[in-house]
Amino acid sequence: MEANARNLEKIFESAVQYQCPLFQRPYVWTEEKGWQELWEDIEDLLYKQLTRGSVHPHFMGAAVLEQLSTSTGTIETRQVIDGQQRFTTLQVVMIAARDLATHLGSDRYRDSFGDLVSNRPNRIDKEEQLYKLWPTNADRPAYSAVHGCGSIAELDKRVAHDPILAGSNIVGAYRYFSQQLSEWINSEFLDDDGHPLHRQPDTTDRMEGLWHVLRSSLQLVVIDLNRGDEAQVIFETMNALGEPLLPGDLIKNYLFRLAMAEKADVDKLYPQYWAAFDAKDWREEVKQGRITRPLIDVFLNYYLALMTQDDVKSTHLFSAFKAFAKDDQRRSYSLIDNPKTAAEHMATLARYGKIFRTFYQPTSHPRLITFLDRLEAVDTTTVYPFLLLAYDALMPTKQDEFDKILVIIESFLIRRMVCKMTTKNYNRLFIDLIKYVAKSGVITAKTVSVWLARSNADSQRFPGDEELAKVVITRPLYNDLAQYKVKAVLEALDMQLEHSKSEALPLPPGLTIEHVLPQLWEKHWPLPDDVAIDPGKVPAARSERWCLLHSLGNLTLITGSLNPSLSNGPWVEKRPELQKYSKLNLNRYFHDDAVAKTWDEHAIIKRGHFLLDAMKKVWPDVARATEVEAEQV
Repeated sequence: MEANARNLEKIFESAVQYQCPLFQRPYVWTEEKGWQELWEDIEDLLYKQLTRGSVHPHFMGAAVLEQLSTSTGTIETRQVIDGQQRFTTLQVVMIAARDLATHLGSDRYRDSFGDLVSNRPNRIDKEEQLYKLWPTNADRPAYSAVHGCGSIAELDKRVAHDPILAGSNIVGAYRYFSQQLSEWINSEFLDDDGHPLHRQPDTTDRMEGLWHVLRSSLQLVVIDLNRGDEAQVIFETMNALGEPLLPGDLIKNYLFRLAMAEKADVDKLYPQYWAAFDAKDWREEVKQGRITRPLIDVFLNYYLALMTQDDVKSTHLFSAFKAFAKDDQRRSYSLIDNPKTAAEHMATLARYGKIFRTFYQPTSHPRLITFLDRLEAVDTTTVYPFLLLAYDALMPTKQDEFDKILVIIESFLIRRMVCKMTTKNYNRLFIDLIKYVAKSGVITAKTVSVWLARSNADSQRFPGDEELAKVVITRPLYNDLAQYKVKAVLEALDMQLEHSKSEALPLPPGLTIEHVLPQLWEKHWPLPDDVAIDPGKVPAARSERWCLLHSLGNLTLITGSLNPSLSNGPWVEKRPELQKYSKLNLNRYFHDDAVAKTWDEHAIIKRGHFLLDAMKKVWPDVARATEVEAEQV
């Protein structure tokens, strides 16, 4: 390879087109990440040029270019292997400078800047050869609009009815640099003490200074690859020179280069399979536990876990994908694709990517919405690779079976959560479940329940009804679990207790957990009379009360919170307050004198059994899970 320092005039003056291959990521620079820093550098150079008459070259980093073969008589063409973000931004700056010159009536500078952003019409064979830079597919509509608009006002008209185009970072870059240049051309130059210069540069001086700085002062180290240089390896290792590449960017680059080597029609593959992944929302950060990650990284993590049937570290996504793509010894299963070519890999990624987006926007699938809401309480995402497989195999033709599988997995996870069982081996557990159903070639609620019921180990056991009862009736669940987990359980029970004759209503916002027998009970909630007269029984009775106080039978939900005096007051005053919240199904219980006329340890245990029965319907034992109709829970 050859490396040379080149100013922008040297790079762009000849009849040339720099192509950002479609496997590049979209333009991602923003005001905070790129534009402002570049403008401050340009503004500093302009000040020095106009007040001192000269400036030293300002290096902006490196660009890696690969010469493409072209026919005699056509314009020179090079691929931008690295440096796409800089090239695109610099072209937008010069387009904004061209349009400023046009606005000022300066034909000379309009043409000078125009020659650095456009090839002359008499030199081109195709319409797109007009552009000195031809961005990656996803950015071409926005770049074409910016290149041809002439002003912010005209650009706004062109993108007014296209929200995606209007939100493009390239459109944003043009607005930003046009505004900065417009303000700068009329700004007041100050000396080092902050006083206005005695002689302010006029418009002609300023345009000459702008022309000099942009064509001569900004420089890049241009690395030209020779034949035999590994462009793919270079692309992967240039990460640190600009906006960090996501694993998805590297995978995209890898697959499209592979497709080119396989002589596939990459221009068809991109819109068919990859264009959706270049949407901005795939790069948005989503929370996973205590960290945030780009959405596409999360998807690739789940996808690779499914395809490799192994645990994949989030820091090794690209290397894991390459190893998977190069593995010629992969076993084939009827339920899981075994892609070989680049096109097959893209097709499989696109299909599972669409499924994954459904998990984030399941607008028309009530049971899936419920499952995903409750999954948040469990604090595990390790089930997603299996969900991808199950959804792909069963939806939409076998939705009933898919929904039953959701019930089984939810029951397994929630029962284990309530019983305070470990989650540390869940990643391995669901990978093993994938292997099991892949080998069997069948994925049904029955096969999933049989597999989950197979183990007696604490790390994998499906808690039965007897074990669940011991926890629900007597354990201080409020202390054992985080409050949001307890709240999720109570909300699920409230849904289960929906009266068959009443209209199903969504739970109101702002629900809080209320202890029926209050935590500050000593003043208005004395211990039973038989205990009070026998001091020897008091310690055990107090211990039992404190335990039952935090058990499920003593917990309910209310909107907002009760006045402390009512919350801690005697039952005769508190009960009517709870009855006001009877729109919540949990609180209809307190209207029944047969079970709620008084409230003590016996009443708590009785309600605990009542809620246990509801819980067993929501989250059935593994033996019953396949018999339960999914819509019931």
